[in-house]
Amino acid sequence: MKTLKKVVSLSVLFVGVTIYGQDIHFTQIQYFPLTLNPAMSGANYALSGNLIYRNQWKVVASPYNTFGLSVDGRIKKSPKGHFFAGGLKFFNDNSGDLSLKTNDVTLNGSYHLRVQQGQYLGVGIYAGIIQKGINMNNAKWGTQYDGYQYNSTMPSNENTGSNTYIVPDAGLGFTYTYKTTETFQKGQQNIAFNVGLSAFHVNMPAATFLKDSKDKMYIRYVFFANGDIGIGKSNFAVSPLIVYQFQGPTRELLTGLYGKYIFGKGQGSSGGSVALGSIYRNKDAVTTNIVVEYDSYAIGFSYDINISQLKTISRGKGAMEVFIRYVLPSPYGPSSSKSRI
Repeated sequence: MKTLKKVVSLSVLFVGVTIYGQDIHFTQIQYFPLTLNPAMSGANYALSGNLIYRNQWKVVASPYNTFGLSVDGRIKKSPKGHFFAGGLKFFNDNSGDLSLKTNDVTLNGSYHLRVQQGQYLGVGIYAGIIQKGINMNNAKWGTQYDGYQYNSTMPSNENTGSNTYIVPDAGLGFTYTYKTTETFQKGQQNIAFNVGLSAFHVNMPAATFLKDSKDKMYIRYVFFANGDIGIGKSNFAVSPLIVYQFQGPTRELLTGLYGKYIFGKGQGSSGGSVALGSIYRNKDAVTTNIVVEYDSYAIGFSYDINISQLKTISRGKGAMEVFIRYVLPSPYGPSSSKSRI
């Protein structure tokens, strides 16, 4: 079984990274919005800071650990309500038995055009660098089996090239943001949502450690929509989510729904919410999620239950993910909400 786990983990690593060059993914992706769309910079808040951590596949191979940090906010407002915004995103990913490490740093800029009260069209771009490194000391090759067993002293005859590389990266995106009122509070049938379309890695940077290889990183296209819908004159709201993204031959579809209870004294007071929900990642996992928000703070936890063919080895255990967020509501623009999903 240990040998099988090793084979599976190495297969996942090389199929997912060397051939396809897939990006990382988060379950609570709406709480790390700059991975969805660079135009999400400043889209909902005057200032937003996000920390997120994910631990995946611990029972299958060496754990896949991902840590992300982002900050975005509004920079300048025009007399007509249009505004500029900017953001910074960083994540570190450490994957599998070969310790494939990825560091990604980007600067984001966006412009949001006020169409009418509560409605904005946004366009954003980003530029940055991607650094990858790998530890080939743990690699095992077919040429190192002597016919009976693995022999680490035998040469691999593999031309592995450099163990690290750095490439430039760029992308762009468009968003539409809508909100019926400036404050999401209990007792109102408020509606607030974001819709976006984006493209990452439009320059198709190199994605290989092998010498003389011309492998490029596929462009990642993302469509998403998420929001809040108040239920009558009650303390309850629902928060739907859909994300569809594809990168070369790979596809990912997320659909989810949260039920939210809003507490507090109403408009202008400190308050918050508790939300429970689930997200389905097509043919891969079902998640359980909880998010608690109070005033300008939010914390959330999710756990992925694996339902793919990998569940034979993973026994259904997928990933644990946690995030922390701090926001400053905006006195202008599509949202001043302290409790948005």
